[in-house]
Amino acid sequence: MSTTLQDLVNRAVFYSTEMQSHFGGLIADASWEVDFTADPHLSFTAEDGTTLRTRPHLLGSESSGQNTWLWGWENINEFPEAVVGLSHDVRKFGAAEDVGELITPELDLDDELALRLTLAAKEATGKWAHYPAAAGAGTTVWLLVDAPELALPAPQVKVAVRALMQGLTQTTVTDHRAALDAYVAKRGIPTAELPEGGVRILFADGSADLSFDEQRRISNCDFHAPLEGEAAEQFAKANTTPPAEVGAASSAQGSEAAATAPTGSPVGGTSAPKPAETGSDAAAVAKDRDAEASETTPVGARFEAPSGTADEETTAADEKAAAASANDESPTSGSQSAAETPSASERSAGRQEHDADEASSSTADEEPTRSSDAEKQAEDKPKKKGLFSKLFGR
Repeated sequence: MSTTLQDLVNRAVFYSTEMQSHFGGLIADASWEVDFTADPHLSFTAEDGTTLRTRPHLLGSESSGQNTWLWGWENINEFPEAVVGLSHDVRKFGAAEDVGELITPELDLDDELALRLTLAAKEATGKWAHYPAAAGAGTTVWLLVDAPELALPAPQVKVAVRALMQGLTQTTVTDHRAALDAYVAKRGIPTAELPEGGVRILFADGSADLSFDEQRRISNCDFHAPLEGEAAEQFAKANTTPPAEVGAASSAQGSEAAATAPTGSPVGGTSAPKPAETGSDAAAVAKDRDAEASETTPVGARFEAPSGTADEETTAADEKAAAASANDESPTSGSQSAAETPSASERSAGRQEHDADEASSSTADEEPTRSSDAEKQAEDKPKKKGLFSKLFGR
């Protein structure tokens, strides 16, 4: 039986959500630039001048003008292998698993396609952070990102529960139980079976009991901190073998290209890296993407964030979501229901166009207004989306 795109999305969504929150906490106040030379790098520079240098892999691009997704391995701009090599590994994985969406050069967009293809690519390659870079002219370039700083800390109950609940709002997840099983396996989180098909996930700082309905959807989540009672005993008895390296099996699919490409390293300094002398601006690449030009652009294409800084679009609510380690703001125990997962149409209602010159809304990230007059004014103004949503391309 062949693997489907939905299967890959199910397996990737929760781990990806936790990673994106962690990633967001690292770059919340940073401006960015990306250089697609033979030594590609995506750099985030904070207001104090500290720079996080990461290794980007061009996965693909979406064009609101053409309403299509174009895989990076199609490479109409003739970027070097170091830039697009990982996208070729995704294509090879798609061919081996018979996933049509991963081997078709150009696809018609829908409201979730770019994110879902990115989630599938994460499952295929074991690269778990991504960044959707607005390139202008209605084009968004989707990058997988490597950096030592992106390694996740030890699992924590509140962070994990937040990842589960947020993950279900990002895209369609058809099998919550399979998605949870994949997540706990990747994170090395011990579990214990509960009556009626439920499962308890166990952490050093607490536990969470999840129930499922007849369609394998999470129907309720009760979490408790600190760890105590029966859960503490179960955690003590759990297998203490270190968790398997995330994506080890699937990463083998893309190891050859990764081994030949230089990896990113953290850089601390007082200024952003010097732009590549051969770089061209984002608009040139976007133009080539939409026109499907036969002429090639310089291989050192470089994008800079049109809005200047990542935190200009960050709301207070998303800062809390992105800073997953700030656990003292969460209740020590609670119950959340996930039975009513938003539909694709409900999610798309709050989805932002990715033109860099437009500002629009993301309903999950708006702060409540304080009066009816304020509400009326808010309806008439474009609203900014938060960093967590921005990192998911929503």
